[in-house]
Amino acid sequence: MVRFSMSEITTPGWSFERDVEAFAAAGAPGIGVSVRKLEAVGVARAARLVREAGLTVSCLTSSGLFPLGDPTGERRALERSRAHLGAAAELGASCLFVLPGPPGALSWEEAAGRARPLVEALLPEAERTHVRLALEPVSQLRMDLGFLHSFDEALDFADGFASSWLGVVLEVNNAWIERRLYENIRRRTGRIAVVQVSDFKVGTMCASERVVIGDGDIPLRRLCGALAEAGYDGWYDIELLGPAIEAEGYEAVVPRAIARFRGLWT
Repeated sequence: MVRFSMSEITTPGWSFERDVEAFAAAGAPGIGVSVRKLEAVGVARAARLVREAGLTVSCLTSSGLFPLGDPTGERRALERSRAHLGAAAELGASCLFVLPGPPGALSWEEAAGRARPLVEALLPEAERTHVRLALEPVSQLRMDLGFLHSFDEALDFADGFASSWLGVVLEVNNAWIERRLYENIRRRTGRIAVVQVSDFKVGTMCASERVVIGDGDIPLRRLCGALAEAGYDGWYDIELLGPAIEAEGYEAVVPRAIARFRGLWT
């Protein structure tokens, strides 16, 4: 059975309580929890609300930024991420999203050199809490968020660590046109911590302008088929954002996205 969740990033204008109620009512078996919304409601109450609604937490998004090259900022980010790993464990989440950046004026190699010991420092806590670290690559337009800009690049970085507690987010909106995408899905399936699902219309001039599954041009059925064939059995987290989502309204978007995702498997 395919495991999927609706991400709270999709509904920035809703509270945690409303997300839980709406996602459960729309038939989502899981919820991707936003750190911002979690902090507003508290971990204990959030865990109770999710449990009472019959939902499962797929992932916690995200640990916040690691300002690479800033020792004080890096130290604070480590402390924050350790706390978030504990929160994710209490919620029963499988992974915690990590954005390694911003890199500032550092070169890619310099940023990677700063990020490696930070990731290494978090891995024992990830193993202790049984919550996987999930590196999230971002668009090259978002240098303010990180230095990893492709699925392939993030996999190469992650493969520098022996620990299985480090994985990568397959962010479909960013990765679907990548070279070696299907080869990486086949060959490095075990590194995929979660698949972030959305859709995108070719010709759109902003990477963050996503649309409901099936309204865009990403070959999602083919992608999901490749993942299933490769043996991926982890979570798919539906994360939608942008003007089209806001214009349609969350009340319409959430159930439509869930129905469209289910349709990919029939």
